[in-house]
Formats: sequence, C-alpha cells, structure tokens
Amino acid sequence: MTDTIERVAGDQRVLPRRARWRTMVFFALLISLGLVATGVLPVKQYLGRGVQVADAQERLAQLESENARLSAQAESLLTETEIERIAREEYGYVRPGEVGYTVIAPELDTTVVRGPDAPEEAVSPFPTERGFFEKIWDFITGRDLADDG
Repeated sequence: MTDTIERVAGDQRVLPRRARWRTMVFFALLISLGLVATGVLPVKQYLGRGVQVADAQERLAQLESENARLSAQAESLLTETEIERIAREEYGYVRPGEVGYTVIAPELDTTVVRGPDAPEEAVSPFPTERGFFEKIWDFITGRDLADDG
C-alpha cells in the first residue's frame, strides 16, 4: 500500500548539484548584503562613537573640576579679608590712620654718549628684532657683517 519511490542514479547527481547551487547563491547573497551594508551604512562612524563618547566624558570631568575650582574661588572672593586684600593691592586703599606709599619706578635713561666728540644718540634698552625681509636686505647689502672694530 505504500508506494516506494525508485531513485535513478542520474537523479542522485542532480539533487546535490541543485543543493550546492542554492548554497552558493545563498552565500553570494549574504556576502553581497554584507558589502552593501558596510558600504552604505556608516559603520566606521558608528564604531567610532565609543571613542567620541569617552573623549566627551573625559572633557566633562575636566570641566566639572574646573567649575568646582572656580566656584570655590568665587566664594572666597566674597569674604571680607579677600575684598580688603584686593582693595589694598589693586586700588591702593588704606585704613584710616595708615600711610600709603606708592613706588614709582624711574624712567629708563635711553641716551648713550659714544665719545667725547660724538653726539648723543637715543638707544632703546631692548634690542629690536629685524623682520625677515630686512634680514634678507641686510645680507644682500652686507650690513649683516659684524664690525671687528
């Protein structure tokens, strides 16, 4: 009552070929979908987000510590002693009965006498740095050579 199916030797070769073909098509589709997904979707950016988040968290911690330091400094500026210190140092305030002194630095003397018959010439106390093109011109004209005197 049961019908048996007889297999022919030629049918056995066709089934494995068809199964191999389907498997190869499946893997080809899978590989092509993977390539399309990595090419179209921003996978690199998605994976790089972790580094950006870590950097942002580190920067946030730095800013929070700086904020706490500045808050403590702002609170210390509101005390009487700090206000008095700033008023004395920056504005020269003194208490009644105290004598305030202001030290004025003398101006630099910029005149130099070169010799008994040489005229006085104003000389800057700080050497001036010559520009790039001035140095090039000095090289061309020979002014950059030192006098051995």
